[in-house]
Amino acid sequence: MLFAVIMRSMPNTSSPFPPAAHWRDALRWGFGTALIHRLFLTFWLATVWLVVGEPYGLVHALEITEARGQSNLPLMETPIERAFLGIWRRWDGTHYLNLAQNGYRLSDPGPTVFSPLAPVSIRLMDTFLPGPAEIAGIIFSTLMFGLALTFLYRLTEACFHNSELAKRSVIVLALLPLSYFFAAPMSEAPYVAMVLAFCYFGFKRQWWLAGIFGGLATLARSQGVMLLGIGGLLLIEQAIELTKSRTAEHKNTWSSALHYVVVKGFPLILLPVAYGGFLLYRNTLGLPSMDTIFRQESYVVLVDPITGLISNLRQIFLSPVNALQNVDTLALVIAIALTLLLIREKRFRRGWLIAFCAGYLLVFVSKLNYPWGEYTELLGTQSMARYTLTLFPFTILLADYLGRAPKHLRMLCFILSALGLLVFSAQFAMGGGPA
Repeated sequence: MLFAVIMRSMPNTSSPFPPAAHWRDALRWGFGTALIHRLFLTFWLATVWLVVGEPYGLVHALEITEARGQSNLPLMETPIERAFLGIWRRWDGTHYLNLAQNGYRLSDPGPTVFSPLAPVSIRLMDTFLPGPAEIAGIIFSTLMFGLALTFLYRLTEACFHNSELAKRSVIVLALLPLSYFFAAPMSEAPYVAMVLAFCYFGFKRQWWLAGIFGGLATLARSQGVMLLGIGGLLLIEQAIELTKSRTAEHKNTWSSALHYVVVKGFPLILLPVAYGGFLLYRNTLGLPSMDTIFRQESYVVLVDPITGLISNLRQIFLSPVNALQNVDTLALVIAIALTLLLIREKRFRRGWLIAFCAGYLLVFVSKLNYPWGEYTELLGTQSMARYTLTLFPFTILLADYLGRAPKHLRMLCFILSALGLLVFSAQFAMGGGPA
């Protein structure tokens, strides 16, 4: 109930802090919350596994799943190892650990669609740490989630000049029902950290730092290259502000704005360079295209965004009852609603924030799944709920609504979110739940 105590103690007013205190508070809230998040999940998932997983014989079933995925990971010999380390060998976590230990291989093409930042970082940390790669993965994910929360705090405070909103945003992200994915040895935490750092430094007009973090975001997930458009919108907004600040006596304000966009935006070239570098590396290994691997290994096809959106909405209209029971479908509906709220709320009506959410939603829905093992009709987008974790403007928007809500409603939202985190993370421990 520590988060509940923190939330109750938060006033709804903001107070200015000197710049050094901004970073001090951001680091304390970011890494402190990430550490609490990690400790809670560590003992909760271990308890679930020891109470349910071991007694009900799920060990062998999950080992078979790993073997079929050609993970080539060493077996966890004891219940304690499986409860505290093996528990993270779930869903894509197994693929990232596979890449960290075995690298990108032509003989095992399935995991090679995943970008290299997370597996390479885990591999590097593993060379200096004792024990299996899971230890390095746990430490890496915790540090990256702490960094993500730190930049979420700073970006929220910089954009909205409200330190209490920044604190609430950190807590909301940590308490989302699927936030356990940030603790897994996967790309969620490093990707969100790099995206938030890119947005923060771009907002602060420090474009070389933005370009570096944007390149790292692209190396965390290939979709990071889409930040090129978000950076472009930020640059245009800043250039327009520049023209407005010019007096009527100055000439060629628009040429000055264009010069600003070109010169300041030059570091954004690091994003397509990072993307192209990853594709070139895969090509030197003789690997099939990512589209081919998606289709053959995961029964996934990439389509244009409009086709993808129509296909997802079609599933909802044809089977509304099933849609209400499907976390991925619910996440899409909620995400569309929150995007409309971003447009409706004047203080959140910023072009780059709206474009970030709407643009990435269209990217997400362009990935459609076939039924596993057969190429019949196209279904909706699997993992949509996990993908929407990266849409940080929604987190800030929800935190703002919570800050204005009555205390009892705020506590109800906290309880429901915490219960969701308990239930879904327990399913994750058993090898189930949202993918």
